[in-house]
Amino acid sequence: MSNEIVWSPPEEIVKNSKLTKFLKFCKLSDYDELEKKSYADPGWLWDNVIKFSDLKFYQSYEKIMDDSKGAPWTKWCVGGKTNIVLNCIDRHKEKKFFSETFIFAEKEDGTKSSITYEEFNKQISKVGNALKINGFQKGDVIALYMPQFIETYIAYFAILKIGCIVLPLFSGYGSNAVVERLNIANAKGIFTVEKTFRKGKEIKMFDLIKNDLDQVNSLKKVFLLGDEKGKKIFNWENFKNVSDKLKTEEMEAEDPAIIHFTSGTTGKPKGCVYTHIGLVTKMSFDEGVLADFKQSDVHLCMADMGWMVGSKSATIASSHGAKMLIAEGVPDFPDEIRFWKLIEKYKVSWTELSPALIRAQMIKDKNLFKDIDLSSLRIICTGGEPWTEKPWKWLFEFIGKSKVPIMNSAGGTEVSGSILHCCLHRPFKVGSFNAPIPGMSPGIITNDGKDVEVNQMGELIMKKSSIGLTKSLWGDDDRYINNYWMVIKNFWVHGDLASRDKDGHWYLHGRSDDTIKVSGKRIGPSELESVVVKSGKVKEVAAVGIPDESKGSKIILSIVPLAEKDELKVDFFADLIIKDLGKSFKPDKIIFVKDLPKTRNMKIMRRVIKSCLTNEDPGDVSTLLNPESVEEIKQHAI
Repeated sequence: MSNEIVWSPPEEIVKNSKLTKFLKFCKLSDYDELEKKSYADPGWLWDNVIKFSDLKFYQSYEKIMDDSKGAPWTKWCVGGKTNIVLNCIDRHKEKKFFSETFIFAEKEDGTKSSITYEEFNKQISKVGNALKINGFQKGDVIALYMPQFIETYIAYFAILKIGCIVLPLFSGYGSNAVVERLNIANAKGIFTVEKTFRKGKEIKMFDLIKNDLDQVNSLKKVFLLGDEKGKKIFNWENFKNVSDKLKTEEMEAEDPAIIHFTSGTTGKPKGCVYTHIGLVTKMSFDEGVLADFKQSDVHLCMADMGWMVGSKSATIASSHGAKMLIAEGVPDFPDEIRFWKLIEKYKVSWTELSPALIRAQMIKDKNLFKDIDLSSLRIICTGGEPWTEKPWKWLFEFIGKSKVPIMNSAGGTEVSGSILHCCLHRPFKVGSFNAPIPGMSPGIITNDGKDVEVNQMGELIMKKSSIGLTKSLWGDDDRYINNYWMVIKNFWVHGDLASRDKDGHWYLHGRSDDTIKVSGKRIGPSELESVVVKSGKVKEVAAVGIPDESKGSKIILSIVPLAEKDELKVDFFADLIIKDLGKSFKPDKIIFVKDLPKTRNMKIMRRVIKSCLTNEDPGDVSTLLNPESVEEIKQHAI
């Protein structure tokens, strides 16, 4: 990708940014000083984030950080008592905007609804009281298996309000995936809906799981948005008969609040545990300070509540007293450019999206956009996978008119946010991260723990713990230590390949498990894929390496063409790779397919592709958006 500066922050943006205000609050001169001080003393940073963001406690903490038992077991806000609901809803009660809209919602068929903070607070109290009436107690796990409805967010905050633990589940999961996660978490309740719509198709969500729920011995109640009756079913309409007065439960700062399972498709799912203070503090800094989210913003992210970005979205908007837009379905149905029309209609100012969404949108006819006004956009946040140059530039130049900063971030479920980000005080390059997140103590090292040189790839790690880091894995301390803290001893290994250029910009190159090593030469899949994408002849591409006795790995490219596959030649793409990357990385095989296996948040699952090509078990494909794609790739097995 280009190494040139493509955007430098105007003086006015820097002056009015929350980062500038935060630096002044901390009595620091610049971001460099903030980085240095936070790495030396992470506790100092997070203490200041909490105070700057005015996060509330029922009982103040005695100590911000206690790492006496080692980095993996660091405790935060020791002795403090709080609740996510206190910081996202309750503290706004006396403010003027409490009577104003909190959530705008739009169904796939265009049906619109909204709810104010005041009414939302009453509704979460009703649901919370009903949960108590049905015997749920502090510490019980209650699942959410719901689409992007207002009721989903009501249930989410109601569970937290009474001190129970939320288990968000991807609304596209099949029965086996739901049941497995309910059992791992020992869930005692589940919220779900009778039906939703996705691309015009009616999805009967409750029907998908109801016959298998008896496999979950811990489950005692189903809370259903729908008319079906049953012994264990409590219908949503019954919430209206319950009191709307309810005191928020006082929780220890690090009591578990949310369990988010990672989106991997092989092995037992990993339950990452968020605390009441961890998530809201991390969001206050990552999105509030660094990505400049403000109370005046309108937030849009179409990611499912089942993924980390779902909890993230709910927390960002509510903790700032801002407005958010949620939408049933997908970004390109019933209108190809539905996502952008939603931005125009609701005057969205701050949005989160993925490179995959942009790759899909940039092939649309530009004339479709000619009458759309996107001038409300001031911040675009991105993440989920590495960028390639062409889609990034399309987003920056065509959508943002080269004025809207693209705040690229890298992190994930395990850290409840980002490790790398972009800073509005520094210039931007295509697809880069111009700043590490203060307090995350990141680094790039070799497998033997040595720092890599400039422009060399290595493992992205954290040298210390962070306030948003998962509190182990649910019910599996050994796996937590072995998967993250023992891969390279004494470092948190995130599982991403990264590099840093001479100007201090960071880049991701894909998952380290996806790294392809050919005859001693290592390459990230994104480097191969970017060469192919530049041709303008493909919709998507995935590069994987499969074992080879002589070379270590063979390179296989799976391509989804824009045109019919018979119009494309294997040699054309092979020659592009040779020209850009050298003969060493010439693909051993190129296959053309209709689709690539993806998660619901549009991550291409290279591990699944690799398994299919080597005739191995691809794992639980029910977690995929498009499990049918697996069979097509299997036909090309080596």
